[in-house]
Amino acid sequence: MLVPARLIEAAPGACVLRFPLPPSLPIPLHIASPEGVGLVTWAFAGLEAAAADGPVCLLALDGDGAALREGVSIATHFRDLALRLEPAPAGALSAAERDLLARALLSAGTSGLGTFGALFGLVEAAVAALPVADEAPDLADEAGGWSISGTAIPLGLLFRGPAGWGCARVTRAALRFAGHPRQHLTLDPVWGAAPEGLPARAFALHAHGFTALTTSGPVT
Repeated sequence: MLVPARLIEAAPGACVLRFPLPPSLPIPLHIASPEGVGLVTWAFAGLEAAAADGPVCLLALDGDGAALREGVSIATHFRDLALRLEPAPAGALSAAERDLLARALLSAGTSGLGTFGALFGLVEAAVAALPVADEAPDLADEAGGWSISGTAIPLGLLFRGPAGWGCARVTRAALRFAGHPRQHLTLDPVWGAAPEGLPARAFALHAHGFTALTTSGPVT
């Protein structure tokens, strides 16, 4: 049985599929077909009893969107799931779904950072609205780059600086102790603005999660 799915093509080489979640709650593992399409991350939405559309699954994919139009087969923990794709109307993703997709992309690790950039327009508002915990680590401007408080080394950073949003991999973290532990970060830009100037918002990206950071002025 083919499951109807909405295809949201955000940019060349990146898209989101939205489809009703079967009662078996199949966990997506990878894209079985077509070849050349990869699963970046996924999220379940509408699991609460009051959800108007019922449970749905959101898949963030990279690869050729044209290849998807013949259909998609998803390997899951239960059995392969065959999807029949339909064009998505404007506003196909609700605000709650964009929030869940934003959190999933922020938690997807560094392998999908390029696709995150291509999909960022779908989730920018949701990312910007994410709260910062009172005890969050601090990202600061230092001579020659940025530093972060604490000992947890991020794999990447998402930030909004004077030139807009950007994303970078962390290639090196030099840890020092001067009253409190702090790491000076060496960054490799992936997309968007360069990591220059003090960002207004910043997120530390980890292998299976993310942390919204506070930001401060120069470290003395």
